[in-house]
Amino acid sequence: MNTILIIEDDPRIAEALAIRFRAGDYATLTAADAVSGLSQAVRARPDLILLDISLPGGNGLELAEKLRHLPETRNTPFIFVTASKDPALRAKAMALRAAGLFEKPYDAEELLAVAGHALGETGLFRRPRPPGHAFAPLRPAPPPAAKKILIVEDDRKIALALALRLRSAGYEATMAFDALSGVNLAVKLQPDLVLLDISMPAGNGFTVAERVQTLVPTPTPIIFLTASKQPGFRQRAEELGAVGFFEKPYEAGDILAAIRHTLAA
Repeated sequence: MNTILIIEDDPRIAEALAIRFRAGDYATLTAADAVSGLSQAVRARPDLILLDISLPGGNGLELAEKLRHLPETRNTPFIFVTASKDPALRAKAMALRAAGLFEKPYDAEELLAVAGHALGETGLFRRPRPPGHAFAPLRPAPPPAAKKILIVEDDRKIALALALRLRSAGYEATMAFDALSGVNLAVKLQPDLVLLDISMPAGNGFTVAERVQTLVPTPTPIIFLTASKQPGFRQRAEELGAVGFFEKPYEAGDILAAIRHTLAA
């Protein structure tokens, strides 16, 4: 059983998170400040750390830097949570190789899913859930030979619709809802293709594409999606080597055809 250390100064939030993670079959530890959080992390060596950025006795960013330099925790994945809307925090979290950053109030199920990915689970909806869970598996896991497609799209309805369509076509589809988790999942999963929205909160698809091309060792085909009519977007996508560019609203069948053509090449 994987252990998650929750470093959160609000006892109500910490307890609610601990209950939710335990219901998802994780063991949990809690700490209420940076000092005790560092001590617990070194002593217990958790499998994942959930880290609030604003903490008594320090802040989560400084604590994460310390954890990255300690032999006991340098490889421990962590996820930031914050009440701040400062867009610079996401860039800092990405520089620290965080597995994710969630702004409060956040969706507990999405947080649980990202935690599962950070711990090496193979799908956003694969972990068995307790009865009455809000998300059920979308379909059985695809065979090992299935091509992997990463969908980076902040509109969850669009992302889910694309995932359903791709899975019904025999692909393994994974979703990310912001730039940071998109880059992290691309590095972790090394998908065969990325469907990438251009406009996202605290980031954009062009930045994600640049990071993916830099961090993923093998070339990754990218199909861009956008609701914008700006003519410069298509040109920028071409400069980044996109294999497709679709303006919303688009036909899902056209995207599927472009994916099949690209992955068959």
